[in-house]
Amino acid sequence: MKITIEYCGTCNYRPIAAALALLIEKETGIKPALIHSSLAGALEVKADGILVHSKRTTGGFPDNDEVAAKIRLLAKQAGQEERAAGA
Repeated sequence: MKITIEYCGTCNYRPIAAALALLIEKETGIKPALIHSSLAGALEVKADGILVHSKRTTGGFPDNDEVAAKIRLLAKQAGQEERAAGA
């Protein structure tokens, strides 16, 4: 499973994206790719091209635990989760 976190560098969202990436990796064993975006206000999380969270759409930052849970579910459905949740 490919996970990407696209973030607005101008807005200094890299630390937020990095913290989310660490949680996702801890919870799933999958290391997300951080992508510097030229889109103002971007903090877009995708798993295999499926939009999991969009700050540009919702206007808000993601709940990291909620995003990690959605990605765990998608990974489980895809049969590619490297670790069981909570292990």
